[in-house]
Amino acid sequence: MNRFQAMARIMAILSEDGQLKPGSREYKIARKMVSTKIDRLGPEAALAQAEKWRGHILDQIKMMDRLKDLEDHFPCLPF
Repeated sequence: MNRFQAMARIMAILSEDGQLKPGSREYKIARKMVSTKIDRLGPEAALAQAEKWRGHILDQIKMMDRLKDLEDHFPCLPF
């Protein structure tokens, strides 16, 4: 499996219940996270991790989205 196939399969896993909408900021955050995981772990290991830790990954994405909101509202804070 190459990195593009892994990205497609992982994003399908993360957005299977409709929580992540394509084009949303959360979706863009998820793509960046997944890309980093694939680069660091390789396609197969990143896919296995996404299957195992789906809920945890979605929680991380939501938290990063909230931090981005805070950063937008308070640019002087060091995030």
